[in-house]
Amino acid sequence: MQPNHLLYFLYGKKSIYRQEAQFSILSALRHQTHRESFSITVLTDQPQALAGWPVRVVALDEATLADWMGTAGYVHRRKACAIRLGLELARKSIFVDTDTIFLRDPAALFERVSDDQCVMDQFEFLWREASKRKDYTGLVSQLAASGGTPPASLRLYNSGICGMTAQGVAQMDQAIGLIDQWAHLHTQLHTLEQIAVSFVLADKQVAEARDCVHHYYSQKDYHHAMLKLFFQTHGEHFSQALVEASGEVPSHIPPLGLVDRVANKCKLWRLHPDLRKIGRYYLLGRTPRPGAYLKACREVWWGKALAALDKQQPSQKKRAQLEKLWGQDRDFRAFAERRAKLAD
Repeated sequence: MQPNHLLYFLYGKKSIYRQEAQFSILSALRHQTHRESFSITVLTDQPQALAGWPVRVVALDEATLADWMGTAGYVHRRKACAIRLGLELARKSIFVDTDTIFLRDPAALFERVSDDQCVMDQFEFLWREASKRKDYTGLVSQLAASGGTPPASLRLYNSGICGMTAQGVAQMDQAIGLIDQWAHLHTQLHTLEQIAVSFVLADKQVAEARDCVHHYYSQKDYHHAMLKLFFQTHGEHFSQALVEASGEVPSHIPPLGLVDRVANKCKLWRLHPDLRKIGRYYLLGRTPRPGAYLKACREVWWGKALAALDKQQPSQKKRAQLEKLWGQDRDFRAFAERRAKLAD
């Protein structure tokens, strides 16, 4: 059994998820101070994708992945099963969602893990707040009927990082059991997995990991654009040079500077209020940003502008205002034409 390992779960055929995992691994290695402080394990159905990478690969077959979904077909049940398996392979395991970038040495997270304390990505909200959300309605009703309503002070965590000792196997078994009780609700509440983990950690001390990582689940499109450029430029063959090159890619999308914010606000003020969201996305793509990776995000913002335009279907009078905003922008118009052709 290994002492400490980072644990990744990679499955499916989409290349961007492979690149998410690879880049996350590169960021972990770039910040690693002592090589012996942790190893990396990847549970995957595509072991060939990590050939030559300094990771331990545990191959998964289709039968295992199907079994991990359970009888209700809840896809994120697989993650709970992957965490459980990983706990059997090391004394301390830290599960890492692939859409995670390390900002510090992951060794700091292992120091926070003990038999008495777990590590989770970050606290999201209390049960008293979650139970009022529309998507929680079914779960709240089921728990009330079964007498299993948790205390209002129960803390719910994002499980993008989930660190435990090997003793956590029993807790993950409990979490999987809860998932199976609730799985029929997964179409209305897709976060059942992390809710179940939060339930079984109710009596545990929980440390957060957010100071060490950026979990970009809410900004995937922008990071995907940067990752595609990175791997197009450097390739996916592992080397120490690739580890160092990963530092070129911004870990966050920085806010605009004050001058640009004021200039954009003045331009948006001229638009009808219904159009300002569309205009804001356009201007975020139009405003110059330093470096090739941030420039690669331009078409993401523009795509959001056009998607908002398609959804709103403004009148001709309102469209005329937008034409004044972007009518002379050849790059944007060319992008809009390409997008229209792809949609046909």
